[in-house]
Amino acid sequence: MTLVGMSLGELLASIQKKFGRDLSTYRFACLQRRVSIRMSALGITTLDGYMEFLTANPGEIDQLLDTVTIHVTEFFRDREVFDTIEKELLPAMVDRKLHSPSRTIRVWSAGCSTGEEAYSLAILMLQYIRAHNVDLGVEVYGTDISKESCAVAQAGVYQARKVDRIPTSLKQKYFEPDGEGYRVAAHVRRCVKFSAHDLFSEPPFAFLDAIFCRNVLIHFDGNVRNDVLVRFHKALGEDGMLILGRSEAVMGMALMLFDLIDPRNKIYQRISLGRS
Repeated sequence: MTLVGMSLGELLASIQKKFGRDLSTYRFACLQRRVSIRMSALGITTLDGYMEFLTANPGEIDQLLDTVTIHVTEFFRDREVFDTIEKELLPAMVDRKLHSPSRTIRVWSAGCSTGEEAYSLAILMLQYIRAHNVDLGVEVYGTDISKESCAVAQAGVYQARKVDRIPTSLKQKYFEPDGEGYRVAAHVRRCVKFSAHDLFSEPPFAFLDAIFCRNVLIHFDGNVRNDVLVRFHKALGEDGMLILGRSEAVMGMALMLFDLIDPRNKIYQRISLGRS
């Protein structure tokens, strides 16, 4: 699709003025491609028409941001998802671990980018375990196809703006000042391991309690997406959880592998293939 009418720069300026969202820091070619994706999905052919649609349908800004920010991450991104994990998933997960030989909660952040999600999960679990005084270990594995992203994640040093939205109580407990930015505290970094991994290869982990793969599968067509979901199924332990992005879904043959237990937050539970 060729973007016509108002320029992309004018569209971005209008979005920032109306919605307070600055998208100008993203690569122009990436923005053009992903704005085109949203326009195509809506059957809109001009940027003027798309801006009119945004104005009439403010919820579309979230759809656009989800599309634009694929591979863009932040700490505790989408707070509602993390609240659901804390209030609903973690209690059940901890209870299972307290009644099993394994005393460690093991989670995989697949497509972890520069590590913010993986560290957020570790902090959430450490906070919960300490608050409830339970004796369990925490292991978070972060993988990404980009070795450069994994190196940034392993270092655990972030600009101050990256941690601005983190509650002060968590920032003081789980981060340390590092020059003009912050470094994830050593006791958190010890729980998180990063490595380069292609989702099209076999999973490097097994018997996981949860896999987080948000806004990654949206890149793939149906057959490839199903192949990845089959690998996730193999990597999860019994009753393991799969958390996808809100614009994603398990479809096709993969519906035999996962139960959707939270439609809004796209949380699925592994189905045992031996289950009748």
